[in-house]
Amino acid sequence: MKRLSVLLVGLVSVFFMVGCTAAVVPQDRYYRVEVVPANAGVMRLDGVMELERFDAVGLTAGRAIVYTSDANTMLMQEYNYDFWHEPPSIMLRDALISYLRGANVARSIVTPEMRARPRFLLNGRILRLETQRGQTPFAVVELELGISDVTTGAVLMVRAYRTDVPAGDASVAAGVAAANQAVADIFARFLRDLQSL
Repeated sequence: MKRLSVLLVGLVSVFFMVGCTAAVVPQDRYYRVEVVPANAGVMRLDGVMELERFDAVGLTAGRAIVYTSDANTMLMQEYNYDFWHEPPSIMLRDALISYLRGANVARSIVTPEMRARPRFLLNGRILRLETQRGQTPFAVVELELGISDVTTGAVLMVRAYRTDVPAGDASVAAGVAAANQAVADIFARFLRDLQSL
Protein backbone atom coordinates (compact mmCIF):
# COMPACT_ATOMS: atom_id res chain seq x y z
CA MET A 1 0.00 0.00 0.00
CA LYS A 2 2.88 2.30 0.86
CA ARG A 3 4.47 1.62 -2.55
CA LEU A 4 1.21 2.48 -4.30
CA SER A 5 1.01 5.79 -2.43
CA VAL A 6 4.60 6.68 -3.36
CA LEU A 7 3.92 5.73 -6.98
CA LEU A 8 0.78 7.89 -7.11
CA VAL A 9 2.58 10.87 -5.57
CA GLY A 10 5.40 10.42 -8.09
CA LEU A 11 2.98 10.28 -11.03
CA VAL A 12 1.11 13.36 -9.83
CA SER A 13 4.43 15.21 -9.47
CA VAL A 14 5.47 14.25 -13.01
CA PHE A 15 2.15 15.37 -14.51
CA PHE A 16 2.35 18.64 -12.56
CA MET A 17 5.90 19.34 -13.79
CA VAL A 18 4.97 18.51 -17.40
CA GLY A 19 1.93 20.79 -17.17
CA CYS A 20 4.05 23.65 -15.84
CA THR A 21 6.66 23.36 -18.57
CA ALA A 22 4.27 22.88 -21.51
CA ALA A 23 4.61 25.59 -24.13
CA VAL A 24 1.74 28.00 -24.55
CA VAL A 25 0.39 27.93 -28.10
CA PRO A 26 0.42 31.45 -29.62
CA GLN A 27 -2.91 33.01 -30.42
CA ASP A 28 -3.91 33.51 -34.07
CA ARG A 29 -3.71 37.12 -35.32
CA TYR A 30 -5.78 38.53 -38.18
CA TYR A 31 -4.98 41.53 -40.40
CA ARG A 32 -6.95 43.48 -42.95
CA VAL A 33 -6.19 45.67 -45.93
CA GLU A 34 -7.56 49.15 -45.33
CA VAL A 35 -7.35 51.74 -48.09
CA VAL A 36 -8.76 55.23 -47.65
CA PRO A 37 -11.43 55.76 -50.34
CA ALA A 38 -10.52 58.19 -53.10
CA ASN A 39 -12.08 61.64 -53.21
CA ALA A 40 -15.21 61.84 -55.33
CA GLY A 41 -14.61 63.02 -58.86
CA VAL A 42 -16.68 63.38 -61.99
CA MET A 43 -18.47 60.13 -62.85
CA ARG A 44 -16.44 58.48 -65.57
CA LEU A 45 -18.55 55.44 -66.50
CA ASP A 46 -22.29 55.88 -66.97
CA GLY A 47 -23.64 52.53 -65.91
CA VAL A 48 -23.40 49.74 -63.37
CA MET A 49 -19.95 48.26 -62.78
CA GLU A 50 -19.64 44.76 -61.36
CA LEU A 51 -16.55 43.47 -59.58
CA GLU A 52 -16.18 39.74 -59.27
CA ARG A 53 -14.03 37.98 -56.71
CA PHE A 54 -10.38 38.35 -57.73
CA ASP A 55 -8.58 35.31 -59.12
CA ALA A 56 -5.76 33.94 -57.01
CA VAL A 57 -3.88 30.66 -57.09
CA GLY A 58 -1.51 28.78 -54.84
CA LEU A 59 -0.43 30.40 -51.59
CA THR A 60 -1.80 33.75 -52.74
CA ALA A 61 -5.33 32.34 -52.50
CA GLY A 62 -5.00 31.37 -48.85
CA ARG A 63 -5.59 33.43 -45.73
CA ALA A 64 -2.16 32.80 -44.20
CA ILE A 65 0.24 35.70 -44.75
CA VAL A 66 3.02 34.67 -47.13
CA TYR A 67 6.67 35.67 -46.75
CA THR A 68 10.10 35.15 -48.27
CA SER A 69 13.54 35.97 -46.88
CA ASP A 70 16.70 37.70 -48.10
CA ALA A 71 18.49 34.36 -48.04
CA ASN A 72 16.11 32.68 -50.49
CA THR A 73 13.57 34.84 -52.29
CA MET A 74 12.40 31.81 -54.30
CA LEU A 75 11.23 29.99 -51.15
CA MET A 76 7.75 31.10 -50.11
CA GLN A 77 6.44 30.27 -46.65
CA GLU A 78 3.30 30.94 -44.64
CA TYR A 79 3.20 32.31 -41.12
CA ASN A 80 1.62 29.81 -38.72
CA TYR A 81 -0.43 32.25 -36.65
CA ASP A 82 -0.83 35.34 -38.86
CA PHE A 83 -3.70 35.53 -41.33
CA TRP A 84 -5.64 37.93 -43.52
CA HIS A 85 -9.11 38.42 -42.04
CA GLU A 86 -10.67 37.22 -45.31
CA PRO A 87 -9.31 35.38 -48.35
CA PRO A 88 -7.29 37.97 -50.35
CA SER A 89 -9.53 37.43 -53.40
CA ILE A 90 -12.49 38.85 -51.46
CA MET A 91 -10.57 41.27 -49.24
CA LEU A 92 -8.89 43.12 -52.13
CA ARG A 93 -12.05 43.11 -54.25
CA ASP A 94 -14.06 44.67 -51.44
CA ALA A 95 -11.33 47.23 -50.74
CA LEU A 96 -11.32 48.23 -54.42
CA ILE A 97 -15.13 48.54 -54.43
CA SER A 98 -15.00 50.99 -51.50
CA TYR A 99 -12.16 52.89 -53.14
CA LEU A 100 -13.92 53.24 -56.51
CA ARG A 101 -17.26 54.14 -54.91
CA GLY A 102 -15.50 56.96 -53.08
CA ALA A 103 -14.09 58.15 -56.40
CA ASN A 104 -17.55 58.11 -58.03
CA VAL A 105 -16.18 56.09 -60.94
CA ALA A 106 -19.53 54.62 -62.04
CA ARG A 107 -23.23 55.13 -61.34
CA SER A 108 -23.24 51.98 -59.16
CA ILE A 109 -20.51 49.53 -58.21
CA VAL A 110 -21.76 46.10 -57.16
CA THR A 111 -20.81 42.47 -56.62
CA PRO A 112 -22.44 39.56 -58.50
CA GLU A 113 -24.62 38.85 -55.45
CA MET A 114 -26.65 41.99 -56.28
CA ARG A 115 -27.84 40.28 -59.49
CA ALA A 116 -27.75 43.59 -61.33
CA ARG A 117 -27.34 43.97 -65.07
CA PRO A 118 -23.90 45.52 -65.30
CA ARG A 119 -22.67 47.51 -68.22
CA PHE A 120 -19.04 47.15 -67.11
CA LEU A 121 -17.16 44.18 -65.66
CA LEU A 122 -13.99 44.71 -63.65
CA ASN A 123 -11.84 41.62 -63.12
CA GLY A 124 -8.79 41.34 -60.94
CA ARG A 125 -6.05 38.78 -60.47
CA ILE A 126 -3.66 38.65 -57.52
CA LEU A 127 -0.21 37.84 -58.83
CA ARG A 128 1.75 38.58 -55.63
CA LEU A 129 0.82 39.52 -52.07
CA GLU A 130 3.73 38.82 -49.76
CA THR A 131 6.30 40.27 -47.41
CA GLN A 132 10.05 39.80 -47.35
CA ARG A 133 11.93 39.45 -44.09
CA GLY A 134 15.62 40.07 -43.57
CA GLN A 135 18.04 42.99 -43.80
CA THR A 136 15.76 44.99 -46.09
CA PRO A 137 12.17 44.02 -45.25
CA PHE A 138 9.43 45.08 -47.65
CA ALA A 139 6.04 44.08 -49.04
CA VAL A 140 5.35 43.33 -52.67
CA VAL A 141 1.88 43.49 -54.21
CA GLU A 142 1.18 42.76 -57.86
CA LEU A 143 -2.32 42.89 -59.31
CA GLU A 144 -3.71 42.57 -62.81
CA LEU A 145 -6.87 44.64 -63.32
CA GLY A 146 -9.07 44.75 -66.40
CA ILE A 147 -12.35 46.33 -67.35
CA SER A 148 -14.67 45.45 -70.22
CA ASP A 149 -17.92 46.79 -71.66
CA VAL A 150 -20.56 44.05 -71.46
CA THR A 151 -22.79 45.62 -74.13
CA THR A 152 -20.11 45.71 -76.82
CA GLY A 153 -17.80 42.97 -75.55
CA ALA A 154 -14.87 45.39 -75.85
CA VAL A 155 -11.97 45.18 -73.42
CA LEU A 156 -11.43 48.77 -72.33
CA MET A 157 -8.25 48.22 -70.38
CA VAL A 158 -6.05 45.48 -68.91
CA ARG A 159 -2.97 46.42 -66.91
CA ALA A 160 -0.63 44.80 -64.41
CA TYR A 161 0.51 46.89 -61.45
CA ARG A 162 3.35 46.06 -59.08
CA THR A 163 4.57 48.02 -56.08
CA ASP A 164 7.32 47.21 -53.56
CA VAL A 165 7.10 49.17 -50.31
CA PRO A 166 9.80 49.12 -47.59
CA ALA A 167 8.64 47.89 -44.19
CA GLY A 168 9.68 49.52 -40.93
CA ASP A 169 11.09 46.23 -39.65
CA ALA A 170 10.80 42.48 -40.24
CA SER A 171 7.67 42.05 -38.08
CA VAL A 172 4.39 40.82 -39.53
CA ALA A 173 2.65 44.06 -38.51
CA ALA A 174 5.21 46.18 -40.38
CA GLY A 175 4.89 43.94 -43.43
CA VAL A 176 1.10 44.27 -43.38
CA ALA A 177 1.39 48.07 -43.09
CA ALA A 178 3.71 48.08 -46.12
CA ALA A 179 1.27 45.83 -48.03
CA ASN A 180 -1.54 48.28 -47.24
CA GLN A 181 0.53 51.12 -48.66
CA ALA A 182 1.34 49.07 -51.78
CA VAL A 183 -2.34 48.29 -52.36
CA ALA A 184 -3.25 51.97 -51.94
CA ASP A 185 -0.58 52.92 -54.50
CA ILE A 186 -1.88 50.37 -57.02
CA PHE A 187 -5.49 51.51 -56.56
CA ALA A 188 -4.47 55.13 -57.13
CA ARG A 189 -2.58 54.23 -60.32
CA PHE A 190 -5.52 52.17 -61.58
CA LEU A 191 -7.91 55.05 -60.88
CA ARG A 192 -5.72 57.45 -62.88
CA ASP A 193 -5.69 54.99 -65.80
CA LEU A 194 -9.45 54.52 -65.53
CA GLN A 195 -10.07 58.25 -65.56
CA SER A 196 -8.04 58.58 -68.77
CA LEU A 197 -10.30 56.21 -70.73
